[in-house]
Amino acid sequence: MLKQIICSMSLLVAALPAAPAALAQPFVPVESYNRTRPDFGNRLPLCVIANSPTLGRDREVAAELAHVLLLEPEIVEMDVDVDLLDSEGLWPSILLHLAEKCVGIMGVQIIPGEIAPDWMILSRPYFEAPYVLLTRDDEIENLADLPAETRVGVPLYTPIDIEMMTVIAAGGQLGELRRLPYDRPELMASLMRSGEMDAAIVWEPHLELPTVQPLDFFVGRASIAPLRQDRRAVAVLLRSQDRMLRTMIDDAIAALSMEIGP
Repeated sequence: MLKQIICSMSLLVAALPAAPAALAQPFVPVESYNRTRPDFGNRLPLCVIANSPTLGRDREVAAELAHVLLLEPEIVEMDVDVDLLDSEGLWPSILLHLAEKCVGIMGVQIIPGEIAPDWMILSRPYFEAPYVLLTRDDEIENLADLPAETRVGVPLYTPIDIEMMTVIAAGGQLGELRRLPYDRPELMASLMRSGEMDAAIVWEPHLELPTVQPLDFFVGRASIAPLRQDRRAVAVLLRSQDRMLRTMIDDAIAALSMEIGP
C-alpha cells in the first residue's frame, strides 16, 4: 500500500531553517518540475544536506524510518553548488530534489509559530537540542550574569536573534549587552578566538562541526536564560501534496520511540 502511495504521488532550504512566512513557492521553470515523480519502487529515498550539523543523526533516522515502513532505505546527499545560489537560496534546489530524487529532506528546522510556504509541510520533530551560551568565564551560569557591554554572538535569522534584539531594546537586565550577529558557526568561532566576541549563543550540535574544531575558544557553557527560545528541533520537509506520506512518517517517528533531546 505504501509503495503504491509513494509511486502515485504527483510532482510538484545546516542543519535548513524553515522558510520565512512571506516566502512564496520559489521560482523554478515549469518544465523542470511539472512532471510525475519517478517510481522509487520499494525504496524510501530521503535527502540529507552535506554540511548539516545533524548529518549523522539525519542519516540514522532516515534509515530507521524506512525500516519501520518496511521499505529499503536510500539516503541521497543533496547535490547543491553553493557558489551558484541566488537570492532564493536553497529553496529551488530543494523543490527539484523533492521532484526527482527523494520524497523528503532531513534536518529542516522547526520554528514555532512560523507560517510555512504553501508548497511545503514538515513532519513531527525527530531531534531536538538546546542553545547554549559559550563564555570565557566558567563561573557564568546564564545570560543574565554577563557584565554590561559584553559582546554576545547571536545566530542571525533565528527566533533567538529576534528575541535577543527585543530584550536588549527593552533595557533592564540585558539592555546593556552588545549583540553581534553571526551567520556561520565558523565565523563565531573565529571571532571568539580573535577576542572580537566575548560570548556566543550557539545551537549545541554546531559544536560538532569540523569547521569549528578545536573547541579552544571558550571555557564555560551556560544557560541562555532568561531567553525563552532555548531549544531548536528538526524534522522532515515534504511537499504539501504528500500529506498521506507525512502522516506515515509521523507515525514511524512515533513508533521509533526516540528520545527528543540533546
